[in-house]
Amino acid sequence: MSKAEKGLYGMFAIGGTIFLAVGLLFVGRIFNYDNTIETVGTITKINVSYDMDGDKDHDVYVAYMANGRRYESMLNGYSSSFYEGKKIDMYYFKDNPQKIGVKSLDYIFLMFPVMGLIFLLIGIIPFITRRVKAKNAKRLKKEGNLVYAKYLRTAINMHYSMNGRNPYNVEVEWLNPEDGQTYTFKSGNLWYNPEDIIREKGITSIPVYVDMTNKKKYFIDLDAILKEQE
Repeated sequence: MSKAEKGLYGMFAIGGTIFLAVGLLFVGRIFNYDNTIETVGTITKINVSYDMDGDKDHDVYVAYMANGRRYESMLNGYSSSFYEGKKIDMYYFKDNPQKIGVKSLDYIFLMFPVMGLIFLLIGIIPFITRRVKAKNAKRLKKEGNLVYAKYLRTAINMHYSMNGRNPYNVEVEWLNPEDGQTYTFKSGNLWYNPEDIIREKGITSIPVYVDMTNKKKYFIDLDAILKEQE
């Protein structure tokens, strides 16, 4: 994993953790309906304004009865289905009747912890995957069969990019003398093109550790090439 990848995924993990924690705290307070009373209100006014970016803001005012008294308060949200005169299911707080809400609008706030969880997963999954791959490589080097596969090519991985750059994959093939089949193996991502080193060293075969019970499990040992970049 390159430094750029570590930095980017690290930022996703840290940002996701903060967003998730704040979101859960925020949602925990919003979804606490123990101190609320449900009622029906009527939308009395919808004020439309524009922010500096030209986006619309809507202030929705609702009239309702609480403790035998008429109140008119502003909602903390807006729906495109709202219009003046519409009756809506709502709630107000027992200790502060002027504080109101609509449960259907409250669910919008769930996006904060959900987005936080998504960012956190984006940040930590690559580190977990890298650790699992390292563990599997260590196991294969200990328990797998060492074979020497013929170097085929170095290909650009067009399915992945970082900061506008694509990594490289080394591809090799090995003829299994036991079943006469040829197997192609592909290395993990390299953030430099190793072709010059391979050519200069005259490398024609590369060591691969293979699980003979499942040849889809293998580890291409590129240490000899990687050391040139240290």
